[in-house]
Amino acid sequence: MIFVLDGPDGVGKTTLAKRLAERTSGKYLHLTYRWKDKIHLYHDAAIRYAARLQPQTVVIDRWWPSEAVYAKAYRGGSQWPLYGRLADRIALKFGVMYIYCLPDSVDEAVKRHAKLKGEREEMYDDIAEVADLYLKLWHGDKRHEDKGNYIDQLILNGGLSGNWNCAYYSIGKWGHAMDLFIEHVIGAGLQWMEAQYAPALLYDEWNVSGHLAEAKYLFVGEQVNPKYREMYWPFHEYGNSSLFLTQALHEINYNERWGMWVNAFNHDGSLNQHLEMIALSKKLRIITLGNKAAAAVAKLGLPIHSAVPHPSYAKRFQKVDLVEIFKHAICE
Repeated sequence: MIFVLDGPDGVGKTTLAKRLAERTSGKYLHLTYRWKDKIHLYHDAAIRYAARLQPQTVVIDRWWPSEAVYAKAYRGGSQWPLYGRLADRIALKFGVMYIYCLPDSVDEAVKRHAKLKGEREEMYDDIAEVADLYLKLWHGDKRHEDKGNYIDQLILNGGLSGNWNCAYYSIGKWGHAMDLFIEHVIGAGLQWMEAQYAPALLYDEWNVSGHLAEAKYLFVGEQVNPKYREMYWPFHEYGNSSLFLTQALHEINYNERWGMWVNAFNHDGSLNQHLEMIALSKKLRIITLGNKAAAAVAKLGLPIHSAVPHPSYAKRFQKVDLVEIFKHAICE
């Protein structure tokens, strides 16, 4: 199992993370603000490392939500405002369980942070905006201003409180019963993993992402073209056609929990066996991305819900509008 704990400073996050790692005989992994010019690659490396350690449990203390929230509060936004979408596809793949460690209010967070500053060195003087953003991320806020970040849409869409793979922890509610909370979250995490298409949980099965439980669509690309070593996850690169596609989906307010992702062909050119297996395991609407993907799906005798031009073609020649295409292809 992989757990990701996130939240503002001074809310008991690290104490809970270490207790959870101890309870599961797992590996505790504390991420810091390293490689600030390539932090999205640092976060990729962290989730890869966690997945590679399976079947050992890994508890990650801070991940992409920290970059999204702290950058928005202190730096005017992240250099990678939509990275959370790409990370979420991989989190869904591996059955990650998020635990949001939150204060009961902004005032409580400010008071706790002020106390900590008297006991240890803290990077920030004022934690109010960070605490406010985390609380909005959990509870949602229809009045929140959208500045193009993934977390802005999550907040405007009602927050994360209703998501199966997200749990809420506060010192006030659970601090006196931490072990009970841990048992609860382990059980929820196991159920979330059991609901997944099982091969997707495996580190070596690169050519599938997303989670089957709430999926409605199966996106089928052609073949991965990794720009750096052994990154074969479909449509995960923060650039080129993967980012162009993600930007179009963001424009239509697409929910990442609705989709599973595969390429028709593996990085070595062989046919991806997961394409047919996923399509047969649940009645998903298949969206092909490019002619080769459409031909591969048709050859397998699978129905195509929507045949979309490859994002690289749309980006290069600008003869099609992916946003308009997806508005019709993804109808909720």
